[in-house]
Amino acid sequence: MTSERNRPSVVQAVLVHANEVHTLAKRSGREDLAGVLAAEAARWKDLTATIVVAGAQKRGKSRMLNALVDRPELLPVDVDIATHTYLAVRRGPELSVTVRRRSGERVASLPITPEDIFDYASALGDPQKRRDVVGVEIAMEHPLLDGVRLVDTPGVDSLTVGHRHTTMAMLQEADALLFAVSAQDQPILRHELEFLAEAAQRVEVVAFVLTMVEDSSSWQELLEENRRRLGEFAARAADDPAHGGRVRRLLDAPWIPVSAKLAEASAARRALGQNERADALWERSGMGRLADYIRSCAGDREIARCGKVLAGTDAVLRAVSISEHDRLVAATQSRDTLQERLTEVEAAGKELAARVRERRRFAVEQQFLGRDVATMVRTKLEELRRPYDAVVPSLTNRAKVDEFLAGLPESVELSLQAAWAELTDQVQEMATRALTEYLAAMGLDAIDIDLVTLQLPTTTRNRLTNRPATPGHSFDMLREGVPGITMAASLTAMLASTGVLLPIALIAGPAVAIGVTWRRHQYEQSGRSQAGIRQLIAETFNAAAGEMITALDRALARWRGEAEDAVEESMAAQRREAEARRAELTALSARDANARREAAKVAEDRLATVKRLSAQAERLHADLGERLARLTRSDPS
Repeated sequence: MTSERNRPSVVQAVLVHANEVHTLAKRSGREDLAGVLAAEAARWKDLTATIVVAGAQKRGKSRMLNALVDRPELLPVDVDIATHTYLAVRRGPELSVTVRRRSGERVASLPITPEDIFDYASALGDPQKRRDVVGVEIAMEHPLLDGVRLVDTPGVDSLTVGHRHTTMAMLQEADALLFAVSAQDQPILRHELEFLAEAAQRVEVVAFVLTMVEDSSSWQELLEENRRRLGEFAARAADDPAHGGRVRRLLDAPWIPVSAKLAEASAARRALGQNERADALWERSGMGRLADYIRSCAGDREIARCGKVLAGTDAVLRAVSISEHDRLVAATQSRDTLQERLTEVEAAGKELAARVRERRRFAVEQQFLGRDVATMVRTKLEELRRPYDAVVPSLTNRAKVDEFLAGLPESVELSLQAAWAELTDQVQEMATRALTEYLAAMGLDAIDIDLVTLQLPTTTRNRLTNRPATPGHSFDMLREGVPGITMAASLTAMLASTGVLLPIALIAGPAVAIGVTWRRHQYEQSGRSQAGIRQLIAETFNAAAGEMITALDRALARWRGEAEDAVEESMAAQRREAEARRAELTALSARDANARREAAKVAEDRLATVKRLSAQAERLHADLGERLARLTRSDPS
């Protein structure tokens, strides 16, 4: 860690500033705010820089990290879709993996093998293993990890509020953020920009990583479009005094184009001893510059942490300013006006209680959402099944049956994929409408829901592939042979009575009977085969309906839970704020004139201190910005 003597002057200034803000928060009675700064200060002893990698789903984050540490299969490459947790990679003497799992009020550690990472980190893995997992920590030997902890996070798409919560929680520990944007996809989207605006309040050092440039001939045009959109977003945020400045700082963040594919090719060439070719591929991959950037963040981690400290002091100063302004207004108003304000606060409390009752009603109504979805799925799949049933009567021989069954798995899979796309659109609209109405009634912003990346359940092909064998030449002696023998005896007797010679009768009778019986056998086998095919189709679509309903119901339950968590958190904060303001107003209304004048003077002094420290923070932000700019090289684009 940098010694105090060698510590840059801007770092010393930021620490002095943080101490002043911490003292102000405590004097204002905001121990909660003082605790935020104390927790941030405790991280200064950590010798490892935490670099968080975030971005929307399927942006190549995991593959990029794998390439950086020369382990192509270390992190599951689809984990940014499937996981609800983070995966952190740090330096260690040998490869080891530890799962962090919640157990009651504590978090326990469980060693696992690298091969088991997918089961514990992915929603597509083992449900029992991934339960209560809050993170996966990986240790391995690699020079890039000297003083560095790389953290891969779930995709931050609007699909999952929980993913955003996980990533935002990791940003509380981050010294820098690498935000991944794909060169093979559409330009940066609104929800990504909104995430960045929120992330910029938590971490000062941000770099954009443009992934998968190897297969895109127009990545530079996409880069310019991304910058244009970022500029427009920053312009719209300019009027926000609290966050506009931080969003504008994103305009100066570097863009680093990389290709994990070329990096993997470089490693393969090096393994063959083709070092010159490997070096050229590595240079083209852009991974060298990204690695240099990461090392710079680690080497200047105190500079990076200053940004987080300033972000914390900014938030504390805003909160103290609001609190002291309320106190000043309350202390300088008449008793009647104070009583009016107290009445307003109490009315707000009653309104909050009414929203709590409304919340219960909405919670009950949302339980029926799952039933509506189930009905929708069953109706759609019943509609899809009818054309298959309509074909079955035409399957009158074995050849037709075989041909039909051979194409059935692929045909049904295509039908189900089309149905899934249509159903997710309908459920998305239904769920968004219901949850938006609920959150609006609770006084919260709308929630965006995107079901596009939910995967179609995959057991259908197995069910069709493992179908019963097509009936062939099997012959049921009890049902067909015995009646045939009886018929043969009757025909033999009949032929004999007409004068046909006995030997001929003995041959012709059974022959005719066998012919009649075999035709009956073919007919019944065809009928039974058609019935079996109908049953197979029915079982397949019924099973698919059940799997789709389960998948959609789980998604709805997760969104309901996240909405409930947001509402609960908001209401708890509102209750605390209302109680604090009511207590403050009650205390002020009970004071005499001298005490109120003294309270006003204290509030004015603290507001003056807030103003001075806020101006100081602006200067420190500017100084720090110059130092942070040294973490990057010239922009290659």
